[in-house]
Amino acid sequence: MKVESESDSGISVDERLLRAEQIYVSYPRLEELRGKITRCHQLSQYAAEPECLFIKGPTGTGKTTLYRRYEQQHPRRETDDGTIVPVLSATIPVPATVKSLVTKLLVNLGDPAAERGTTDSRTLRLSTLLKNCRVELIILDEFQHFIDRDSQRVLQNVSDWLKNLLNETSIPIVLVGMPNSDLVLEANPQLRRRFSARESLEPFGWEPVARRDDFRRFLKVLDSKLPFARSSHLADHAMALRFYYATDGVVANVMKLARRAAGLAVEGALDELTLPVLAQAYEECLASNNRGKSNPFAAEVDSLSVQTYQEQMIPPKATNNRKKTKRRQASASEVLHR
Repeated sequence: MKVESESDSGISVDERLLRAEQIYVSYPRLEELRGKITRCHQLSQYAAEPECLFIKGPTGTGKTTLYRRYEQQHPRRETDDGTIVPVLSATIPVPATVKSLVTKLLVNLGDPAAERGTTDSRTLRLSTLLKNCRVELIILDEFQHFIDRDSQRVLQNVSDWLKNLLNETSIPIVLVGMPNSDLVLEANPQLRRRFSARESLEPFGWEPVARRDDFRRFLKVLDSKLPFARSSHLADHAMALRFYYATDGVVANVMKLARRAAGLAVEGALDELTLPVLAQAYEECLASNNRGKSNPFAAEVDSLSVQTYQEQMIPPKATNNRKKTKRRQASASEVLHR
């Protein structure tokens, strides 16, 4: 990871606050996954069948940021022949039905009549627009929504529709979702084969030392991007331990904490992040979700003990907890088959 320092002399308070909110830190694992998305995107233009990818991981690990930045790097553009959309992304709606998913994709393509017509006519219109807009890659987020939340059953008709879209358009698809999304692929043999390439994006770890070093390198780059002329020494062992204890290595938590602390420091005319500022930011942003934990920026570092990501893992509800109801309502797949 490249570290770049910048002078903040002459920058207004508003500009520094904006810079703090817009901080983005990449790291090797994120770049590796971006490369795999690029491979799907490029290779499928020549391969016999589209190269697809499934990326899974818990909330806050950066999955959404990853694909949104990739989409931004391949922006849609207007030509004399119409709108070109190299990368089309959509968040799978809840409840996930064929109609709701087709509609969402049509809306994101810019179809003014996205909500008109039957499911079949919308699907046909989608196929036409995908071709006319020269879509080269489709990214679908929240893939776990293909699992019915009440019955924990895989919505087979929706997954079959996705399989058919893939077969008919030959456009590669990147699926993004929670770890339990594997259930959808395992329930559909054809999708399982097409999405044999599967990657995971997990929080940073503290053990072994190599994972701890990765986390400290991430903090070092983050430190260099803060709107201060002086280093806040976030990568020092003691400070890194405090950050890990506060965030469990979850990137979204790290960024939320750092951004709020930077805002407080800028407003307080400080030139670095101090422990009191970080302690206040922790109380405002993370304390309510960390009940039972002490504020690591107001405690002695020797009193802090951390758990590994594996120790924190809780079995997904989709595989272990089946809800029972006295009167079960029809699932989305059953409704569509009526």
